[in-house]
Amino acid sequence: MWRAKGAESLEAESHNAIAKARREKEKRVHKLETKIAALERQQKELAAALEDPAAYTPGGHATAINRDLSAVSHNLARLTAEWENVTAAVGAP
Repeated sequence: MWRAKGAESLEAESHNAIAKARREKEKRVHKLETKIAALERQQKELAAALEDPAAYTPGGHATAINRDLSAVSHNLARLTAEWENVTAAVGAP
């Protein structure tokens, strides 16, 4: 025999689904923050490497460092935008 779920049961299921989605978004925010922090450290290291005059001597690696810095900056911008979207979604009701 089929019975319709009560309003309280449906409300509890809805609340649980919302809470689960929120936890998943919060987990994503944490992962993004970890990745962003690592990229920021890498960006600082690469910028410091470019400040070293040895990077510009023959056999130096200024071009490679610049290429890496550009890639890190691009990834950082992409992840920061994603972080902003996810954090806005976490704060949404």
